[in-house]
Amino acid sequence: MKLHTLSAGDLLVSLAQTEEGVCLHRITDRKSGRVFLKADGVLFTLTARSLSEGSLVTVDSAAGWEKVSVCGESPVYTVSFSGHKDLPMVTVLLTAAASEGEDSLSWTVQLHSENREYSLYECDYPILTFGACSRTKVFFPYGCGEVYPSMRTFASRQNYPSYGASMEYMALWHTGAGRGLYYGLHDPAPAYKKLHYEKKADSLPFLKACMPLRDIDKGANSQSLEGVCVWRLFDGDWYDAALLYKAFFEEHASWKPVMENGKRKDLPEWLRTNPHWWRKRMKWDESFADELLEASEDLGLYSPVHLYDWFQIPYDTNYPHYFPAKTAFLPGICRLQEKGVRVMPYINGRLWDTHDKGKEDWQFTAVARPNCTKKRGDEPFLEVYPTSNIELAIMCPSTALWQEKQQEIMDILFHEFTVDAVYIDQIGAAQAYPCEDPTHSHRAGGGTWWVESYRNLLDHARQVLPEDRCFTTECTSDPYMKDIQGYLSWIWIKNDQVPAFMVIYNGYVAVFGRNYLYAGDWVGENIFAAQSLTYGEQMGWILPETYKTLTYKEFYKKCVGARSALGDFFYDGRLLRSPKIEDKVKLKTTKIKAEAYGGLLEHTATFSECWEREDGKKLLLLINAAAKETTPALQTDLPDGTYTTAGDLQIPVTVEDGRLSVMLPPLSVSYIIL
Repeated sequence: MKLHTLSAGDLLVSLAQTEEGVCLHRITDRKSGRVFLKADGVLFTLTARSLSEGSLVTVDSAAGWEKVSVCGESPVYTVSFSGHKDLPMVTVLLTAAASEGEDSLSWTVQLHSENREYSLYECDYPILTFGACSRTKVFFPYGCGEVYPSMRTFASRQNYPSYGASMEYMALWHTGAGRGLYYGLHDPAPAYKKLHYEKKADSLPFLKACMPLRDIDKGANSQSLEGVCVWRLFDGDWYDAALLYKAFFEEHASWKPVMENGKRKDLPEWLRTNPHWWRKRMKWDESFADELLEASEDLGLYSPVHLYDWFQIPYDTNYPHYFPAKTAFLPGICRLQEKGVRVMPYINGRLWDTHDKGKEDWQFTAVARPNCTKKRGDEPFLEVYPTSNIELAIMCPSTALWQEKQQEIMDILFHEFTVDAVYIDQIGAAQAYPCEDPTHSHRAGGGTWWVESYRNLLDHARQVLPEDRCFTTECTSDPYMKDIQGYLSWIWIKNDQVPAFMVIYNGYVAVFGRNYLYAGDWVGENIFAAQSLTYGEQMGWILPETYKTLTYKEFYKKCVGARSALGDFFYDGRLLRSPKIEDKVKLKTTKIKAEAYGGLLEHTATFSECWEREDGKKLLLLINAAAKETTPALQTDLPDGTYTTAGDLQIPVTVEDGRLSVMLPPLSVSYIIL
């Protein structure tokens, strides 16, 4: 075995070379002396598909190669592999470039194939294996971002972009050393990827990203993986890793919205400053308007409504044939808009029912099927949802038919029904499919075409978008935000989550809502309200009938009132480092309904985040979501001094060495402005 060391400032990466492979051997931080890895792990896996049989073969960096080499010196190193016994005539070249002035290696991956019997199908970016310990934590970009203890047996495999991977980076850090390793896919396009974190009981944990490849219907499909994979040392924790990804986004990402005077240019002011949302399923009469107006009067705020079931067809069936609308739809909209309630109806941006007129195949086979995403062999990709239990085809966003169909629906909604926004379901939530239909305009398989196609679709729809109107979508996948103004954050309801998405993207896109039907009990309701306030989301996305029955409705109203009164800290501010909270009072849901790991949602009674406004003013939120008082201790980055609290608690509070302790009344919303 021969060892090679790749050096990038304080980052030392050691590779172990054998006669037939190369492994990641050791990762060291010279600054802290921390050794993040001291055991062998494979650098990549590569999967190919037989063109004649469709079977898959997977090889990795560790063994089976006829020729391997590691060469170069700082700042550029190359690692090459060729002549694998199971995948001949294929060469893999990894290049690691040290960034000047940074403790960082940027990896690129090139694949060269002269094998015409196999198509290269999927390939990993360099895999980051590391050692687990009780003080090492892991960040994964599920939803707003989650933090896991590295010792826990756990796995998360998610598609990017989708609800399970909002961003394309991960990280780990040691809480004792205060140092971490950032694993970022800096891909400005971006391409479809699969992000994977896993810790098995009998093996080391790892972070990796895999890219489904292009031209999977052809042999000898040489190509490079999109973007670079950045391994970078940093000081701090998940917050500092988020700032690294934010720096990449602001300088390079293709999805950065156009900004003007520090504000997003195409974001309507009503959406930018809005504090709260309703959602409602419409029946056949105007009662939906009555219920919304009654709830708004009780809340003291005429909030926008996300309106479902405005069409005559059942939910999740007969898509995309939404018209005619229910006869009460337009008069109900007019009544709401007269009171200042903005209306945003639901449509689906992805599905076509395979039996799209009751049980009849009306237009699916003749019109839609040629424009579906297709598997090898021309079979459509289908999905079945429990809301309808029917087969729904996944439409290919690259096709003119689907782009024009979406534009047609938007045109009717905006101009005949005068709606204020349209919610296009699933674009930001659901995974890409490696479509292989040879008649479509994209190359077969993965790559950048999926996101590019949805951008084209939205650009097409924008041609009929009136001024002061907008589009929103389900979940918070970042690459769509240049063309979509609002994201529904409804599944930000898990344990161990952190507001990384808001650290990076606050101000660039409106983020709204939690799913209160998943709350389970009053504890879940209060956690959703307190956390969405502190995270800076637009609150609510709650049914009027659920709002009426909230156990602690007055607490909910306090949170919404604070979001409204302090709004400029959120829509014109930035999220600072989260305070560390010590609180003996805990909250835990009693009903398994929250989608949290283990089924039950848990949190301290205290919720606290710190925001900074454009003028430099800072806001420290102090919320007690429990029905009894609590006295937490908080560690913050606020300057030492004595401050007066506002809201439910109006007393002087002293910060000393960044630490403060204060008694918070039950179900209270308090804050400090400094």
